Amino acid sequence: MPLAVFDLDGTLVDTAPDLLASLNHCLLAAGLPATVLETVRPFAGHGARVMLEQAYRQEGRLLSPADLDEQLPRFLAFYEAHIADASRPFEGAVAAMDRLTQAGFTLAICTNKTERLARILMETLGLAERFAAICGADTFAQRKPHPAHLLGTIARAGGIPATSVMIGDTATDTDAAAGAGLPAILVDFGYAPDLRARTEASAIVTSYAELGPELCHRLIGAGRD
Repeated sequence: MPLAVFDLDGTLVDTAPDLLASLNHCLLAAGLPATVLETVRPFAGHGARVMLEQAYRQEGRLLSPADLDEQLPRFLAFYEAHIADASRPFEGAVAAMDRLTQAGFTLAICTNKTERLARILMETLGLAERFAAICGADTFAQRKPHPAHLLGTIARAGGIPATSVMIGDTATDTDAAAGAGLPAILVDFGYAPDLRARTEASAIVTSYAELGPELCHRLIGAGRD
């Protein structure tokens, strides 16, 4: 059975608004000004630590180890409590998943969010049962872009690399796919579809209306040639 593996933040779900709220909660506690979505969006898929580091740097401050020890739990606690206040699937994402499952694809998630938070988010959005596996940054010993994270997700979902495809929005996803020997579909509307990701991608879609079983089958077949 073919398998479609999705990244989460910036690919399936637009989580940036709730990540921004969590970041601003931390910044205000540190006496720093709140930041805006446009500043956060490119880093929204890279985790709380990176978002905090970038926000501190923007204000000319270094995020010290002591600051991190204080801010990271604050960020994560606030985020978990508000994980889906504004986060929603990208337009057309659910319909695209429907098309894939109706065509016989199994679905999985491979994300650098922790597995627990990924599951809470998908359960809150009512989407968790669609996926044969939801694997986070702490599910295995390695995380994306290491291919072991993607290969472990494929195995847990009952798939095999030869009939799998990765769908993501950053070079983290395309690097993982390249290392695992999988085709990668880049969603152009995600958080950081930079030049490297565009170069590595097997295909680029500008909306979920373009993602369907025909494209996935074509890319999987091309990998066998």
